[in-house]
Amino acid sequence: MRRIIALPAFGRSVKKLTSIEKSELVESLDQFKVFVYRGVTPVGLGFKKIGEGIYEFRVGLRLRVIVLAEGGDYYLALAGNHDDVKRYLRRYRS
Repeated sequence: MRRIIALPAFGRSVKKLTSIEKSELVESLDQFKVFVYRGVTPVGLGFKKIGEGIYEFRVGLRLRVIVLAEGGDYYLALAGNHDDVKRYLRRYRS
């Protein structure tokens, strides 16, 4: 069974978002759930592979969510802008 699990770092990154970004994030997470459980990729989600077992999807023009895939589970790792994603990937690969 597939699961979506939010890591503690994801929760910390969400706390830094504005209320508008948080509401956009909720909508995108709903679309991500549809993708995970039904296998249908919603238009505009922009789900793509960015590394070995690392994926991202769009929340808006500036905001992205990093997802780590392991087995049948998806771990939400980070919600941030392009620079936050680059910083995370540098640390993740080190």
